[in-house]
Amino acid sequence: MPRKPSYIGLLNAIANGERGGYELFNAWSTSTSDQSLKSVLNMIAVREMEHSWAFEKRLTELGFNLRPTTDKSINKQVKLLKSKICDEDKFASFGIGTKFSVKSEEGDALLQILADKSIDPQTGELMGRFISEERDTGRQLAKAFRAMKIRNKKKSL
Repeated sequence: MPRKPSYIGLLNAIANGERGGYELFNAWSTSTSDQSLKSVLNMIAVREMEHSWAFEKRLTELGFNLRPTTDKSINKQVKLLKSKICDEDKFASFGIGTKFSVKSEEGDALLQILADKSIDPQTGELMGRFISEERDTGRQLAKAFRAMKIRNKKKSL
């Protein structure tokens, strides 16, 4: 019987986390009336679910099954994102646009995923694409926030 790769738990955690991300962005997308923002949120929701499926697929290719987890904080966040609070407050729930926002260190944390030298090339390729797309998601959200602020400012004039 082949030895269980050290990164199976990581693949499982990413698959579950991205599925939660899909739930969050899909909930927000269905509740916003800002059509430009809705478009960005839809793209991100699809991307999150695609990541979940890709990591689940990789798990099965390696001979393992996804072990679903339950994150109760996701349910609370989904409820917030489905609510009628303004989109600016919803951005703030992700730490975007708050006066306490700091430049994220997420990029470095994402690179730690690749620190395991035993990761096979196919899994490494998947993780590399995931890292690139997660960084792009952050850029897309920041850009959408700035554009929303400009649209809201023009509406108030």
